[in-house]
Amino acid sequence: MYEFSSKTAVNRKYKLSEYLKIMNASKEARLEAKNIKEIIFSNVINSRTLNCKEDKKYENIYIMRIILNEPSIPKKFLEELDRSIKFHTYFIFECENQVSTWIAYKEISSKVKIDKYYYHDFHKIELKKLPMVDDVSEVYKVLLSYEMGIKYKKSELPNEFKVRVERINKLDFLIKTIEKKLKSEVQPKKLFALNAKKKEYIKEYNELMDVED
Repeated sequence: MYEFSSKTAVNRKYKLSEYLKIMNASKEARLEAKNIKEIIFSNVINSRTLNCKEDKKYENIYIMRIILNEPSIPKKFLEELDRSIKFHTYFIFECENQVSTWIAYKEISSKVKIDKYYYHDFHKIELKKLPMVDDVSEVYKVLLSYEMGIKYKKSELPNEFKVRVERINKLDFLIKTIEKKLKSEVQPKKLFALNAKKKEYIKEYNELMDVED
């Protein structure tokens, strides 16, 4: 988990009931919220706290700490809360001196569109420093990269990074599928075709994993 600069610190607490009202929480989300001990609006990362040029598309990243009674992620609550916040977000769930960090690629316009969540399961707290960054969008890529487990490129936009990661994951699935088929295939023609396709996928996979700008 990353350590955020004291310049970004907010550490503001609101009542859980206020969040439930703002997000117009469903019955399921309210039920899950019973596992929440406290929510802390922890940090805000923006152009002022980074001392960089402002970007209207990536104005703020809100860091939210959610303290739990038990180590069970309230997923429905998370989704509904995330959709109610019209800024980019990063969630840190804490329970019994362990953390689980969560992020989804988020598109913000008149509506908030959230992609699948990437996360680290509960583990002991180990703080690491953020790398040197040029702007808020790069911090967003750093956080996405950490949870996705794939390095980002300096030259790509967050949405381009997300598309590249999705293709890498798809290729990984296709390669593993072909490898399973190869174990049971006996016809030479089909073996040749499968190996050729596997080679093609591996080449594209390696090219996409190359982060040299």
